[in-house]
Amino acid sequence: MVKFYVDAYADMFGQELADCGLELAPSKIKKGRSTSIFSGYDSKTSQQDFDRDIKAQKYQIVPLTYQEWYDFFEKEILDGNDVVYFSISTKLFMDKGVAIKKVFKDLNKKHPKCTAVLVDTHTVSRGTSEIATLTKVVFDKEGNLDEALDFADALIGKFVSVIAVDSADSLKNSPVLNVAMQNFTGASINVKPIISIDTDGNFKVLDKTKTFKSAVSKLYSNVKENGLNIADYTFSIVSFNADAEAQSLYNKFREVVNENEIRLVPLSLNNAILVGGKCVALTFHSKY
Repeated sequence: MVKFYVDAYADMFGQELADCGLELAPSKIKKGRSTSIFSGYDSKTSQQDFDRDIKAQKYQIVPLTYQEWYDFFEKEILDGNDVVYFSISTKLFMDKGVAIKKVFKDLNKKHPKCTAVLVDTHTVSRGTSEIATLTKVVFDKEGNLDEALDFADALIGKFVSVIAVDSADSLKNSPVLNVAMQNFTGASINVKPIISIDTDGNFKVLDKTKTFKSAVSKLYSNVKENGLNIADYTFSIVSFNADAEAQSLYNKFREVVNENEIRLVPLSLNNAILVGGKCVALTFHSKY
């Protein structure tokens, strides 16, 4: 059996994850002195409590160690399963993906009769989710893993994400995103940064505005300013603690694209920890 895992920062949880036939890779979070492995919500109440504490910035992301990654995926292999793991861009890992790449190299060396595949999607959020979902669809239809992975390779590099956040200060304190915020000093702390992840999986500060509302509006204008025809693309709008701003952005796109080419979804709470506050992200790709 082939198990398809999606990264915990790919904005797919719960029933949606199950409906797509995907499994959730672990993440590790810290609250106060307590550190725990996160693999989903036990109940609606626990999800609400988690949401509340994230808004209060009580959580921090802690990178998994090589051994934690290795033990997790080796258990699947020892249970007789092959493993495909769809990772967000490894360039966004604190170690640039060194540990997770070594994990899969070592798994294949120790278990040569099994298949363990790391798919670096070069994107994040809904980009990673969509690549994983569509690859699983191809595998289920064709029954051939190599063919499905070839399809995944064809998708990688087509996704762009632009993200408006309410707090540059929160980003500077993020263990993952702080490198790109090194030039935000002094008065810049009060501006609202727009960050991007390009088709090569690189992260950078793209723009900045004085208000969060303006930053969200720029997510729309950024597409047009780059000479792209909006009608040729498919969009996902992902938000945390910013429902009104996300809905306003959705309405702008709906004036140009039909409802099958745009969706409005919540940011996973894991990703909300990374950005540390209100956030609206736009992920888009050309139509297949």
